Amino acid sequence: MSHRFRFLALLFATMPLLSFAAAASQAAAAPEKTSAPAAGITTQARSLVTRLVAELASACPVREVTDRDAFYACRKSLFGASLFRRSLKDYVLWGRAPGGNIAAERKAFQATQFGPEVFSGVYAPLWMFTGEFELEYDALNESFKAFLPAGFRNELPFGEYPYPFWHEAKKWTDYEAANTLVLWIDPATLKITQLTFMNRPAQPAVARSTRRHMPTFDGKWMWVDQAGKAQPAPTLFVGLYNAANPHLAALDSSYRKFALTLRDAECANCHVPDNPDKMKRLVLLQTPLHAAAEIDRVIKAVRKDKMPLDDFGIEKSLPDAMRARLLGDAEEFAAVVAAARSWETARERTAQSAAPSPAR
Repeated sequence: MSHRFRFLALLFATMPLLSFAAAASQAAAAPEKTSAPAAGITTQARSLVTRLVAELASACPVREVTDRDAFYACRKSLFGASLFRRSLKDYVLWGRAPGGNIAAERKAFQATQFGPEVFSGVYAPLWMFTGEFELEYDALNESFKAFLPAGFRNELPFGEYPYPFWHEAKKWTDYEAANTLVLWIDPATLKITQLTFMNRPAQPAVARSTRRHMPTFDGKWMWVDQAGKAQPAPTLFVGLYNAANPHLAALDSSYRKFALTLRDAECANCHVPDNPDKMKRLVLLQTPLHAAAEIDRVIKAVRKDKMPLDDFGIEKSLPDAMRARLLGDAEEFAAVVAAARSWETARERTAQSAAPSPAR
């Protein structure tokens, strides 16, 4: 029996297991979720969404789906000190509603977990926004839902997507057909906790797509293009981190080392976009950018030594040598990630302080 690391089992399994009888009893006793938040909270949520939508429409307006300059400008804006990035929870969930049913319980959604820099840097910029929105409160999920008309940039160079969305034909079709992004906002924190893309039949198309743009998937999540450049480029921080960042080479080498250890520990069997184990909450580790956003949680999981799980979900101890190797390589990668981020932050502060004061 092979052992696989399922980090999500540790990251999300915080509730004790209940017997079927106990679960049924609790469900019967639980009050129905019907109450709406206070009027003041709703006003704050509407104010936030109004500002968010204005920023998204300004940074990422509707343009031709082939317009790379518009795409790069959108990415630069959202990845920077944007309100959108600041409004994301420390991790957000992203995916499709089951069967397109946006009214379903969110625990039924199959979603992927991303850190704010990943989503704001490589996922959100793939969309264009009209500046409109609808806001409602979802009592079942105790969350605000903001519906934003949006169009998907389906004709970019393939290396600009964070991974081959076309590995699954239906997934790519759903992206191309989508005309709405849904922001789920926690009333208690006013943070975006989840995002969903969908097609609303009554909503007109936003993107002016001219053709289907889907190659054949060759099984590679990363590849080298005809010019000899590694792809997808954004997952190597190209276009996100400054080209002068002195830590870029170390980011690449430390990730390669970490990735080999992930492979040897069989982590790579699960934490890839096609989600072979059909986990409800998928964490991706197959590129430097994805791994950088999750590395602190990975280290925490390894230190607690509650993995791996066998095929029955029972915890088994990791051999000491493999655990030490995985922890060491993860910590080395984490240190380089921290140094690269610090350099970017210092550079931004220097640029801001050197900027001329606005005229009075």
